[in-house]
Amino acid sequence: MDNLQIEKKISTEIEKLLFQTEDYKHSDQSIHKIEMGLLGSLLKLGLVLLHSIISHKSNELLGHRPEILEGEKLTSKGAVSRQYLSLFGLMSIRRTVHWSKDRKSYSELDEELSLPKTLWSYNLQELVGESSSENDFRNSVSLLNKLLKLGLSGKASQRNASFLGDQVGQYYDRKSIELETTAVCFSASFDGKGVPKIVKPLSPTGNPKKRLGKGEKKGLKEMATVVVTSCFTPKIRDKGSIIRSLMGSGLTKLKPIKEEEKAGNDNDNRWHEKIHRRAFLADQAKAIEYGLDSIRVRMVNSESRFVVPIDAGIGLEEKVLAYVKKHKMESQFDGIILDIIHVSEYVWDTANAVLGEQLISRHNWVKRMLEDLLDSKVEKVIEDLKLIIEQQDLTDHKIKQIQKTITYFSNHKHKMDYKTYLAKGYPVSSALVESACGHLVKQRMEQSGMRWCSKGAQNMLDLRALKLNGDLEDFIQFVTDTNQHSFYKKAV
Repeated sequence: MDNLQIEKKISTEIEKLLFQTEDYKHSDQSIHKIEMGLLGSLLKLGLVLLHSIISHKSNELLGHRPEILEGEKLTSKGAVSRQYLSLFGLMSIRRTVHWSKDRKSYSELDEELSLPKTLWSYNLQELVGESSSENDFRNSVSLLNKLLKLGLSGKASQRNASFLGDQVGQYYDRKSIELETTAVCFSASFDGKGVPKIVKPLSPTGNPKKRLGKGEKKGLKEMATVVVTSCFTPKIRDKGSIIRSLMGSGLTKLKPIKEEEKAGNDNDNRWHEKIHRRAFLADQAKAIEYGLDSIRVRMVNSESRFVVPIDAGIGLEEKVLAYVKKHKMESQFDGIILDIIHVSEYVWDTANAVLGEQLISRHNWVKRMLEDLLDSKVEKVIEDLKLIIEQQDLTDHKIKQIQKTITYFSNHKHKMDYKTYLAKGYPVSSALVESACGHLVKQRMEQSGMRWCSKGAQNMLDLRALKLNGDLEDFIQFVTDTNQHSFYKKAV
């Protein structure tokens, strides 16, 4: 389409829009139908205007030969068309293409306009990528299809998520890290959350309905390790404030924290700043290294300190301590802190075993035990529990529950010096990472009927991390720059 044809097309579309506007003035259509009608016409006009801009830039490059790099043999392939799906609709772009052994196919117009390698515009990639990080792939395109009439499919949304997700790791590897030159306290927390996996056929014939054997489970999950890093200004609290947060204020009935409230309990996490989240599927070591690398790079002031509030997850403590030793960070490491919320759950389970779930006085019993624990009297609590087993006539089931708590406290007492932690103003819960497990993993990955392959799951976890960290817009700019200038970076 030449310039004269495009100008006529623009005039025609504008004239149609004006006639449409006049018709609406005298029609009895509702405002919402008028809005959608005008939007459709504006999109058609936008497509023609966009075509006009691209054609003008293409004409400016006619007869121009790209700069040849040293030792390069560049061959013209003539005018070649490519498809481009913009916000206004699908269009065909005809431009001159050259080829060389190093660059492969190369178009100056593509370079000048930063056209994407894929069909979709970067605007569409960002919008659908953000939507698919919240909704299943089919629903992720429904709103755009309704507004823009683009005919996007769930499969295309899935491909877009894969394309973007593959580049998130590279983005965070290259993203500049803000250094903290003043004395700052840092926190790194880690926790695991299962992601439902695609289950392979259970029988050689491919029949997924084969009866499961003894001990087999229908749903398989792959563990994602969530890492949350932050910095904070220490806030000294007393044990009373922590107990009120765990059990309720003095004006309300004392109660154990509910499972659904656990992830949202912000206890002492409201004052964390510069929170950063990632999740790594089936790679706990990588998650720990990623989180502690971030702190090590940022922590340039020798007076800065960092702590690691976690639950008693298998392998976490050993890997954290190994990292600290490897990088000689002992002088700035103030320890691993066992999550007080998980500790309180053991206390409640023990109270139910000793006193029963209906006895009101168990609330005061729990409060007294938590007070001892927050005073760092873990040994006293362990001895008290042992006395209960010796002196009371309890069923084997109840003894087993109390012994479970004794074992838990005995194994982790070196991480339960809460009196010192509170005096130093450190967090004593891992609620920040518990919350991230829900927001980053569960809300998207465990929607009804969802199953994931490993690669698809990691791509989606990375997209969700971008959104939760507020990095999606900056990431799209990174994708634009990286994809557009990949050749030049390779040539250098």
